[in-house]
Amino acid sequence: MKTLIIPSILLVLFCTSCSKHYYAPALYNHDVSYQPKPTSFDKVKSATYVSLGGGFNQAVDDNNSISFAEFNLSEGHVFDHANLSYGAFGFAGAIDNANHENEKSDPLSFASKSFAGVGGRASINMFNVIDNVNFRYFGIEANYSKEFGDFAAYRRAVQGLPDYHVSTRTEMFTLGATSEVIWHARNAVENQYALRLFLGKSLGSYSELKSTNSSDFKLPEFPVYLTVSYFMQIKQLWGAAELTRTDIAVPGLRIRFGYKF
Repeated sequence: MKTLIIPSILLVLFCTSCSKHYYAPALYNHDVSYQPKPTSFDKVKSATYVSLGGGFNQAVDDNNSISFAEFNLSEGHVFDHANLSYGAFGFAGAIDNANHENEKSDPLSFASKSFAGVGGRASINMFNVIDNVNFRYFGIEANYSKEFGDFAAYRRAVQGLPDYHVSTRTEMFTLGATSEVIWHARNAVENQYALRLFLGKSLGSYSELKSTNSSDFKLPEFPVYLTVSYFMQIKQLWGAAELTRTDIAVPGLRIRFGYKF
């Protein structure tokens, strides 16, 4: 029996020592968020939107999860068959390593690392009016963010080490296309509901996330990611829930509540 236990322990130690780690920017492929805009049936054609919320997503490395809080401030406008929105946001959160208990012998392992950042968003779309519906059939969404904090510093510290595949980027620019349907209740124009699809990607090369072994890499094989957003407005109050899907097993979730004035 002892002859079996000792080789098993050595095998576990060997596998632990050669385990690979993958780290991307905190909100990589999860930085786009729904931007509300007035509709053609609103009396006021420009509005300011403020919101607080948070989100969760699985990181590029399956052992890591990311949670964050977010503040958004944006301005929205409606014109003849077009919408425009632009604004700023800030976020703060942490990346947690579920495998830390098994990696305590590794001095580079961590239980949690914090991050924060700021950014700006802009969105424009075209629409047609169909009864009580604005069909925003095509739009462009752009997002810029700058990351700070312990997690960014950690990525810089482990860059180039064996078995660490790391992107040290702290600035991201994401671009994509949208399509949306927004409608109001028959007897209450101020009660509005919307469904939106976003298809885009964080631009630039993230080849650092690839392993030298072509059968073992964490860079998403699908070059774009999909976000589905549900929006609801009751008079001046509004909220949005969003699911983001990449080739990572667990979809990202973001929920926000806000006020329009």
